[in-house]
Amino acid sequence: METINYEEIQTLENGVKVVGGLEFPQRKVWVKTYGCQMNYHDTERILSHLNPLNFTLTDEREGADLLLFNTCAIRDLANQKFYSHLGNAKHDKQRSEIKVGVGGCIAQTESKELLKKYPQLDFAFGTDVIDNIGEMVFRLYAGDKKFAVTSWDRSENYSIETKIAHGTPQAFVNIIKGCDKFCSYCIVPFTRGREKSRSITEIVNDVARLVAHQGVQEVTLLGQNVNSFGKKNGESLAQLITALDKIEGLQIIRYTTSHPYDISDELIAVHGTAKKLANHLHLPVQSGSNSVLQRMLRQYSVEHFLERLAALRQVNPQIVLSTDIIAGFPNETEAEHRATLDLLDKAQFDFIYSYNFSARKGTKADRMKDILTKDIRGRRLREIQAHQLKIQAQVRSEMVGKTYRVLVEGKGSMKGQLKWRGRTSCFRIVHFIAEEENVDKDFLWHWVDLKITSATALSCQGMIVHDYGKKLD
Repeated sequence: METINYEEIQTLENGVKVVGGLEFPQRKVWVKTYGCQMNYHDTERILSHLNPLNFTLTDEREGADLLLFNTCAIRDLANQKFYSHLGNAKHDKQRSEIKVGVGGCIAQTESKELLKKYPQLDFAFGTDVIDNIGEMVFRLYAGDKKFAVTSWDRSENYSIETKIAHGTPQAFVNIIKGCDKFCSYCIVPFTRGREKSRSITEIVNDVARLVAHQGVQEVTLLGQNVNSFGKKNGESLAQLITALDKIEGLQIIRYTTSHPYDISDELIAVHGTAKKLANHLHLPVQSGSNSVLQRMLRQYSVEHFLERLAALRQVNPQIVLSTDIIAGFPNETEAEHRATLDLLDKAQFDFIYSYNFSARKGTKADRMKDILTKDIRGRRLREIQAHQLKIQAQVRSEMVGKTYRVLVEGKGSMKGQLKWRGRTSCFRIVHFIAEEENVDKDFLWHWVDLKITSATALSCQGMIVHDYGKKLD
């Protein structure tokens, strides 16, 4: 594929840009992103590459020149939404000369089938070629049709520069891509490839640049398994966090997604020493039954998982823990299901993400004979969620009367009343009402101290104790 030299792009007096002899007038791109934070990070990169080609982001689908779908293959609901939205794109094609592209995990594995089934689809691209989106769009507007680009990056090194275009003080920073675990239910190794890590030096310089030149104060380190970061390079996530902790102006460091097998003693220790590391860790357990974990090929036991939680809480008593649960894994017995409820009691998670099992084509779990019905899975998921809500209500009640520092992320109307909302270091959303003398004040992206006045399983309310403005000293 021909590579675009962005430094040679010419801009005419009428605003048209000339790329490789092809004119690009001002156009609008509409993007729908599904799934995980990695996909949202990928969308940021896509937009950064389309901007030099005269594309600006629009929220209005009907007025767009280019429609892009950045897909997720992990969750069945995200899949269903994508196929429905792509199907509706045929109406967009009938209204205008709009172009349609699909990227992400589904495109990585199903690009040929998508292009064949959906005549409205112009091109598809995989997860490892998003930095070539400019070349693909050039190819599209040069007249090429119905093509797919899903090749893998075969190089040993993984090196990128974080691209953000949103202008907020929060940024996702990809530190590792791919996964070597091959859990029996997971499609990620097939859609994202094998593990490759960036170097600590590159990431630290990357984040320092974001802090100094783009006003970033909070970073979330991303990867399919961030705990495996650096293993092949003789480095570790703990070393990376320690280095990032020294960057002046950076306030919060988060990381996701973690694998319990790879939570090392070194990493746990950093949760007690790194001043900027968030008081929250999302650690997906998936099941509370050892026999189910074995069928999932998760490589750890419930006992090991609980020991890791205890060690984390010992080094940082303020840490808040959350997890993922899959309800109704193939042939899960009632006793195995009850073991998950028992784990919730022992772990005392602050919140969980829970889902019914849905088979992903090409995984080992997809080939398992299964006796469970949709009704059984639905009932077990409801039991898990109801059980957790009781625990959550008790855990959250302990917040009342305490003061938390919060980065304000937005506002909205709740029962006719305007409320601001912000996220604590421990990842809890707190809502608050501006005091009467500050009712017209814009608190967006301010750091504030909030005293918690009430808390339920699903909502926390607070009152302002102090407003620091947009930067902390």
